[in-house]
Amino acid sequence: MKISIIGSGAMGSLFGGKLASAGHEVMLYDIFQEHVDTINSKGVEIEELATGEKEIFKPSATSDPAKAADADVLIIFVKSTATEAVSKQFKAVVSGNPLVITLQNGVGNEDILRKTFGGENTAAGVTSQGATFAGPGKIRHAGNGPTYLCISEGDNSRLAPLIEALNQAGFETKVEENIGNLVWSKLIINVGINALTALTGLENGRLVDFEELKEIMKDLVSEALEVAQAKGIHITYPDPLATVYDVCVKTAKNRSSMLQDFDRGTMSEIDFINNAIVREAGKLGIQVPVNKTLARLVKSLDLHHQEEKA
Repeated sequence: MKISIIGSGAMGSLFGGKLASAGHEVMLYDIFQEHVDTINSKGVEIEELATGEKEIFKPSATSDPAKAADADVLIIFVKSTATEAVSKQFKAVVSGNPLVITLQNGVGNEDILRKTFGGENTAAGVTSQGATFAGPGKIRHAGNGPTYLCISEGDNSRLAPLIEALNQAGFETKVEENIGNLVWSKLIINVGINALTALTGLENGRLVDFEELKEIMKDLVSEALEVAQAKGIHITYPDPLATVYDVCVKTAKNRSSMLQDFDRGTMSEIDFINNAIVREAGKLGIQVPVNKTLARLVKSLDLHHQEEKA
């Protein structure tokens, strides 16, 4: 199976590396040339944080979209802020109708990809895997968990070869017919964790060491739940706040994707996480002051980081 990973940071390299080790033809696409060159010369080193073991994987890599476009499946792992640009870029060079899958954070990516590639060719997914980018060609695998996929406007039987490939690579994967509930269930977790880690500079596990931060997490999750319930979304775990706290503990050493954005001075995905709650709340006439405040803080720091890089 020919699989291209579009956006090969921590998560993209994790999936791409292990899919390659399972015998599939994998091409990693990324604009970070040093990362691409390192993968092609030395492979991807994946360190398992739970055991300290390190292993080298050998997918191919490129910074040329045309070289990554010839694939049966495109798995999108770029930052949500780049989804629209990348979807148009690849639509111009792909041949046929590859299956295009988003495993990105937040809500809104699936809609962007549907508009570009068509609903019958677009799948949304949720994964509980966690990874941190440790430098060119180096990834830390910080957390395991299941992955779910669904073609909301098409035939889920098209997913069977990819699901088999992912399971072969060690990623427990299955079809979930109502992926929207899972997307929002993961969104609730990201809402409770990511912005706070970015603003405080703390790893996930440290958030639950401070009662003040736990209270802010409680407010963030409570507001998001009110919005989800008003939209008729069913959250898949019985106690969302306890789940958020538990995720912090289980991924204690993980630097969230938003904190990694701040580390690099790149734009965060706040518009697809906390600010998505703010937008949906506005449509419903619901007040979400804590999410609104944190989103404003993160967006202000995003702009500050861009000024520093200019």
